[in-house]
Amino acid sequence: MCTNPPVPPPLPSLDLINSSEISKTTSLINKNYDICQWALEPELREACAINSICLDKPPYQYKYKHYEPIAQVGPTCGLVALAMLFKGDVRPDELLNMVKAEGFSSNGEMFSCHNMAKLTEKVICLTEKSNVRVEVRQELYREETIQELLNGAALLVAYDADCNHSPCLRHGHTAHWALVCGIIVIEEPKEDYSADPNNTYILCRHGKSKYLAVWPLAQLDSSNKNLSEFSPKKKEDGLLYILPDGGMGGERGLRNQFLIVKGL
Repeated sequence: MCTNPPVPPPLPSLDLINSSEISKTTSLINKNYDICQWALEPELREACAINSICLDKPPYQYKYKHYEPIAQVGPTCGLVALAMLFKGDVRPDELLNMVKAEGFSSNGEMFSCHNMAKLTEKVICLTEKSNVRVEVRQELYREETIQELLNGAALLVAYDADCNHSPCLRHGHTAHWALVCGIIVIEEPKEDYSADPNNTYILCRHGKSKYLAVWPLAQLDSSNKNLSEFSPKKKEDGLLYILPDGGMGGERGLRNQFLIVKGL
């Protein structure tokens, strides 16, 4: 297993493409049925066409689950990602009341992966979902995680968001949560699945875009592993934020941790 793969450059993000360009791309897809014909879901087809992924032939393997986007209000990205995962069975405002009551959060911020797991378990009970399991894991970019995604698991992953919301490295200063709802393995792996960082992409939803995001899994992994400190700007914005013991980069924080949810 490659535990520290080279990170490819960021892909173009749908959030930086204006509506006219999206319209042109959609028109091109409609006229040329050879473009990403393998992708039956419209949002997946559009995302792969814009990011030039598997335009002419289907990927070796892929798995995708559709979730309706939900826009976040305030620093509630983790709550919104969780609400999307449960397809509206629980609303972000309900989750906000829950995390305030538990003392996990003041404004909706979630800087602890373990607290997110506890919240997810409460939602599983509240929605009476049977056979649904949530675990806190480490080392996102590994073959086991890829196989779990191909088998239909979903992930909740914190990362640093760039100006176009794609993963970047800012030491946790722009920490943001995403719901990983699919995966694309472009070519049959020559070694294990995690050996080539340019061969595996994940499909994501998050609260700051209505578009489906496509990022290299290795890029999201590196961003998740760099979540070491709370944003200095947020310390001065006048809001109260709740951090776990040890901070964002500690054992109860976000760095090198993510949630895997199976059974939904």
